[in-house]
Amino acid sequence: MTLENDSDKISLKSLLIKQKQIMKKILASLGTLMLYANNAYAQSAGFWDNPQTGAAPSATAQGTLGQNITTIINFFLGLLGLIAVAFLIYAGVLMVTAGGNEEQVGKAKKVITYAVIGIVIILLAYTIVQFVTTALG
Repeated sequence: MTLENDSDKISLKSLLIKQKQIMKKILASLGTLMLYANNAYAQSAGFWDNPQTGAAPSATAQGTLGQNITTIINFFLGLLGLIAVAFLIYAGVLMVTAGGNEEQVGKAKKVITYAVIGIVIILLAYTIVQFVTTALG
């Protein structure tokens, strides 16, 4: 970028000044937000306490063994679903950046196919878990 005359220098200088002012406002806003967030987090007595009752967790309040196993299985199925979606995003980026390279497009199509198959299997597993837990009570 070349500056033709003094007016270009002045406009560039005023642009930099405006950018600095905007950055100061953003930093001040973020600092204020952090202060309020700190106060909100400081109100809890303990990290694991129940926010409604304020009571610490106990072994009897956690549910039955079957409910706990179902919760753990559902957690891992959700985690696997998240990973499958990440693979879909990766394959989409791979396909977009292929630039006409047929090998890369083919690789992206394979990743999409496997990710969709994984999502279908995860949904079927979730359905089976829900059916079994409702059937067993």
